[in-house]
Amino acid sequence: MVQEIPVTKNIDRQREKSERFEVAFNQIHEKLKNLVKFAENDHFLELLHRARNQHSSIRHYFDDLKSYARLRNALVHERSKANFYIAEPHTEVVEQIERIAVFLSTPPSITSIASAKVKTYEADEEVKDVLQDMQKYSFTQFPIYNNGQFSFLLTEGGMRSYFTSRLKGNTIDLSGQKLKDIRPCENTNTVKFVSKKMNIFELEDLFEERVQKGDKLEAVIITENGSEKEMPIGLISPWDLIKTENN
Repeated sequence: MVQEIPVTKNIDRQREKSERFEVAFNQIHEKLKNLVKFAENDHFLELLHRARNQHSSIRHYFDDLKSYARLRNALVHERSKANFYIAEPHTEVVEQIERIAVFLSTPPSITSIASAKVKTYEADEEVKDVLQDMQKYSFTQFPIYNNGQFSFLLTEGGMRSYFTSRLKGNTIDLSGQKLKDIRPCENTNTVKFVSKKMNIFELEDLFEERVQKGDKLEAVIITENGSEKEMPIGLISPWDLIKTENN
């Protein structure tokens, strides 16, 4: 004999999932309000579209959140009476929107996407020795220090400019050349030091602000407290942000 489940229990379960969905949706809505600066209005979909342009994490969840907005409208605006929902979100949907709400409320630290190791050099080291070392590593950016103080970021672009300036006929003479000699070929305003406590959203805002100013960040260097006098514990390039979007 099939045991019948009381109707009231079904209604209670439906209400519980619907209320959990609403709570998570409202938490996400509040986070979007904080993420989007100078929004013309605080409508969920308007904020969602604008946040997508600034944050890779929002782009990752964009389709889900857009669908949840439609479901939320059905739950709230088509409710036939108090505490009674005509639609019920699936358990998987409730659990997913709750995961998204938690992620947006407590985004991971930037150390989660930073390079595991940062290879540094002293400004007085010879260029030829560094070139030999570079063959051992897959890095393309190297912080250069002068007696423990950050001096500049060595990049592929700077190296090309430097080699071009040293080109004599078909040869490049590197004898006696130090890393500090490359510094004039590098833009020293393309690096930003930040604390390891910064989160991904704050990092993306940092890159976006520089773009809006017509500037560019080659790299963000992570230290314990964001000081140039501290040795790096991680490095993030624009490419690292692109990789997180594709994951």
